[in-house]
Amino acid sequence: MIIVRLAGGLGNQIFQFGAGLLLAQKSRIKKIILDDSSLGNYDAKRENELLNFFDFSKLDIDVEFKNLSIVKFRLPKVLPLNIKKFLFVSDKNFQTILNSPNDFFMLLDGYFQNCLTQENFNEEIRLLKNIFIPNGLKNKDGCVIHVRGSDFVKLGWNSVTPKEYYIKAIETIKNKYKQNKFYIVTDDKEYSKTILDELDIDYKFIGNSLHEDFRLIGSFKYRILSSSTFGLWASALGDNNERIVIGPKYWTPKHERNILVPNEIRIGF
Repeated sequence: MIIVRLAGGLGNQIFQFGAGLLLAQKSRIKKIILDDSSLGNYDAKRENELLNFFDFSKLDIDVEFKNLSIVKFRLPKVLPLNIKKFLFVSDKNFQTILNSPNDFFMLLDGYFQNCLTQENFNEEIRLLKNIFIPNGLKNKDGCVIHVRGSDFVKLGWNSVTPKEYYIKAIETIKNKYKQNKFYIVTDDKEYSKTILDELDIDYKFIGNSLHEDFRLIGSFKYRILSSSTFGLWASALGDNNERIVIGPKYWTPKHERNILVPNEIRIGF
């Protein structure tokens, strides 16, 4: 079996599950256990969101949600040995083990974002889109803008998508693609207003829940993303046929994002 420790919000959970799928495909292991016992440890309460977006019955492997004592020891973090077929998988040894996985047991503990190649990410998108539950929304004209505030502001991670980033992205959408209507998806309306009110654009807020926000982002033809994994996966799993996506160069300060979503134009600050 493969055991995956879930941590963080929806975007992080998708990356962690995606890593488990890649290893299952390579090793031909047919069972993944997702342990969500750590999600209650955050100041901002996290919940297991995967069941709301993916139909696991479409997989040829068994996916189970279960809390296991071994996960609490954080062994992949304690022993991140870069050895082929090693049992404990973290960001530090993911590529080595992906290329030569253990075919009996693996325990995953990490975020599995910076360790991915573009080829890995493209394969994750393919695997996950096969089981993604359709949102039922019609494709929307105009441009959606995702603004991540709240915890990102407190941590200083919003510095990679400053006001100048949004100005440049909006100018690109207006001038090159002739779009003048903008729709804002955000977890922090007050922070969004500090950015948007000084810009000469026609905008309105849409969405009012995590589930609706995620699906809305992927339904627009034109998208301006924040640096969050939430917006990244919302776009990657949405309709990408002839879509235009503008995204930031960095995940967080000094941590460049080396994977691109389909049809992405990158802006860096």
